[in-house]
Amino acid sequence: MDNELMIVDQWGEKFGVQDLNDKKFLENITPQQLENIAYRKKEIGIAFKKVDEVLKERLHQGEQFPHIIFSETKRANIDQSEQTKKAFVKKYGWDAVQVKTPKQLKEKYGEDIQPDLDKVTVYTTSQRLKYE
Repeated sequence: MDNELMIVDQWGEKFGVQDLNDKKFLENITPQQLENIAYRKKEIGIAFKKVDEVLKERLHQGEQFPHIIFSETKRANIDQSEQTKKAFVKKYGWDAVQVKTPKQLKEKYGEDIQPDLDKVTVYTTSQRLKYE
C-alpha cells in the first residue's frame, strides 16, 4: 500500500498498519518483535493523546478544520438525592441504587469506615499489561 503509516523499531524493521491489523501476521512474529511493537504502541498512544488535547483546545478557541468538528452528545445522569434513591428502592428494590466504591466511601466518611469495609469488601484479581 502506498503511503501506508509504518512503525519502525530500533533495528529498522518496518511494520505497516495493515500488518498490525492482521492477527495471523501478529501470531507469527517473534516474541521480541511483538514486544517491540507493544512498546511503540504505548509511545504512539501517549503522543496521539497530546494531539487530541491540542486539537480540542484549538477547536474551543474557534479554529476550524476542514474535516474535524465537535459533535454534540447527551449524557443522562440520574438525580442522586436521598428522595430519588428512596423512591427507586421502594418501587424497584435495592438493585435500583448503586453502592459506592470503597474509595468513594472513604472520601465521604473518612478512614473510620475501613473496619466496616473490611467485613464486606470482595477482592478480585485481574491481569493488565505492565511495561518495565
